[in-house]
Amino acid sequence: MTHRRSFLKSALSAPLVSSAAFAQKQPGTALPPLPHPEDPAYWSKVRNQFLLARDKVFFNNGTIGAMPRIVMEKTVEHLRKMATDIAEWDYQGEEWISGYSDMASIRGKAAGLIHCEPIEIALTENVTCANSYVASGLNLEPGSEILITDQEHTGGESPWFNAAKRHGGTVTKVKINRPVRDRDEVLYQLTSAMSGRTRVLFISHMITGSGAILPVKEICAEARRRGILTVLDGAQTIGQIPVDVRDIGCDAYVGCFHKWLLAPAGCGFLYLRKERADQVWSSLASHQWDNHQDNGYRFTQRGTGSMSLMVGVEAALDFHFSLGPERVQKRIQYLGDYLRAGLRKIPKVKMFSPDDNSMCAGITVYGIEGVTGQQLQDEMWKRGRLRPRANSGGVRQCTHIFNSPEEIDRSLAIVRALSQA
Repeated sequence: MTHRRSFLKSALSAPLVSSAAFAQKQPGTALPPLPHPEDPAYWSKVRNQFLLARDKVFFNNGTIGAMPRIVMEKTVEHLRKMATDIAEWDYQGEEWISGYSDMASIRGKAAGLIHCEPIEIALTENVTCANSYVASGLNLEPGSEILITDQEHTGGESPWFNAAKRHGGTVTKVKINRPVRDRDEVLYQLTSAMSGRTRVLFISHMITGSGAILPVKEICAEARRRGILTVLDGAQTIGQIPVDVRDIGCDAYVGCFHKWLLAPAGCGFLYLRKERADQVWSSLASHQWDNHQDNGYRFTQRGTGSMSLMVGVEAALDFHFSLGPERVQKRIQYLGDYLRAGLRKIPKVKMFSPDDNSMCAGITVYGIEGVTGQQLQDEMWKRGRLRPRANSGGVRQCTHIFNSPEEIDRSLAIVRALSQA
């Protein structure tokens, strides 16, 4: 197993990963050949990197991503290696299981993606786990207030209700509009709710139930001015929109790789700003539980885990960097804008996503008057084999790089027909 000091030396001296570093195939990654960016059929050829059936259309990245072929193959290859050659493991060299080593390579690439230091990154099972490590690891005095919005995912808000009950604190839900109308409005609503008792602010960077991107940089700046610890839920952002935690100025950021970054299910991360990390106790204690030189390592080490999933995560990161994060983000934005523009022209459609496209990306939430969300989801499947997800009042339809304008046109035709029925 890698010694923590050797990791610290390499992690601190190594440059952060950038998309330029993946312009060419990296040794040992076996990335698939990708089309030239100027190829007119570029996105069609990228679609060929996915195993998704051609007679069904997946529009639900907000729940789970569709793995590219290379990610699936790398994950299965390692599982097969575990099943056939485990006797070769001599506890020297490479690790065959996760949960004990520092996972320097993956943490370094994840750090490059969100612009922080590798020692500030911990690998977790998912967003709920990462968020729970922060909520359960803080010492909150009785009477402490935790601010959240009234549109948080239950897996996001529940760790804070648990912490409040345990420490004798309170959770205050701040009502924000749905759809969010503009940045200034939500900034005012959240900053106005901050009080002298507020110790933690937990909000989503992008709201899962509307796709609204909140002005987190301005919100975090005001919270920091008041000494409030800020935790952002990035479940829907990583791989979809740019994330720079240093620029945002948050104290913690929880996210996952298995939605928009297209990694296997069960892979998340926790960013803890190094200036604040020592305030968070280790919830799961293994050998590195008190390692405050590398706080990310102490949260990463939690006992036996699947290295096969970690291999899949690294393949997903490599695939993302090989395409280029900015190119991926622009494509997702384009498809989301295309869908929303079409929906706004259809009578009886009610939009829950913001009207301002700069506050949206690949998540669009909408409904049709007189049609329930479940009915809309079912009709999309019945009429076109299209799979969005039923949401409160409608459906959440997510667009990713494996989707096409033609598939969006098919969904718009169904919405149009239902609105005229």
